[in-house]
Amino acid sequence: MNGPDKPQKRRVNSAIFKSTRIRLARNLAGRKFVNTLDPNGLSEVLNFCGQTLSGVRKLSGGTFLKMDDLPQHDKDMLVEERLASRELAESSYGRGVFVSADKSCAVMVNEEDHLRIQTFSKGLNLAAALRSANAIDDGFEKNAKYAFSPTFGYLTACPTNTGTGLRASVMMHLPALALSDLMDKVVRGLSQLGICVRGASGEGSDSFGSFFQISNQQTLGLSEADIIKKMAKFVKKVAEFEINAREKLSYENPLLLEDKFSRAKALLASCRLIDTSEALSTLSYIRFMADMSGDPRAGEFIEEIDSVAMSVKPAHLTANSGLRDADSQKRDALRASILNEFAKKIPNI
Repeated sequence: MNGPDKPQKRRVNSAIFKSTRIRLARNLAGRKFVNTLDPNGLSEVLNFCGQTLSGVRKLSGGTFLKMDDLPQHDKDMLVEERLASRELAESSYGRGVFVSADKSCAVMVNEEDHLRIQTFSKGLNLAAALRSANAIDDGFEKNAKYAFSPTFGYLTACPTNTGTGLRASVMMHLPALALSDLMDKVVRGLSQLGICVRGASGEGSDSFGSFFQISNQQTLGLSEADIIKKMAKFVKKVAEFEINAREKLSYENPLLLEDKFSRAKALLASCRLIDTSEALSTLSYIRFMADMSGDPRAGEFIEEIDSVAMSVKPAHLTANSGLRDADSQKRDALRASILNEFAKKIPNI
């Protein structure tokens, strides 16, 4: 009996790397850490940071949002867009976030530290995101003094952030590793190397749609260049694992992939009620197959998938529809109708 034909190697797009985030943790010299500040202290830090950030050139045209002034719905939208953490959104007083006009930068004030400078880039782009973060950092420091130790580096509320205060994160789409039950093995291996794997929304979150946030755990004793180099090396290795898992599935079990895609397409086309988790998981399979297709137009279609995925998240769904008081079933019905329309655009991959 002849063996199976050798599989045709598929081109895998860079969509495995969804986005890059750089975060710098900073505290003001002469001020208590956030968790020990009284309301007056929180207010003073908030107002000082807001005023100082407004003068940073990189943030020109941006908006400073005080959490106390925002309805819960707007806070939830910031969390869904990863511009603010859930912890910041749920804090009671004296917190804020400065968001750049294009939403590529967001500086949280009085979250765990006085400042959490965040910058975002599409795909794998650690160096560019770091340059943007450093531009904000340098601009702020022209009018402020940071808590800094010549021995330990930047001082932070959590000892794991002390040093450079740098957390580099890459959002990766890893459906083949998840489908092959290999993610636990990958997570354990990365953990032993000082690399952390979390769900899409960070610590404690679930990995809906096979999206995982991979970031460094250690900052003390490492330079920014060391951290970036280490992160780039390991996320590229994870991407290799994902590519190998995709090729193995397409060779050994193509019927499973066809079934997953066909079911996902049928569900999006015919569902009448669908919750957020199921919607994101189903869109993940469409994204996966588009990325596997080798079609030169796949990149544009994947961007549309990502846009739809954001639009069906709870806060964005209700904001775009105006149905802020809708119950869960009405939201699930509205989400289904959006996905029904999107399903008409899905090609046969």
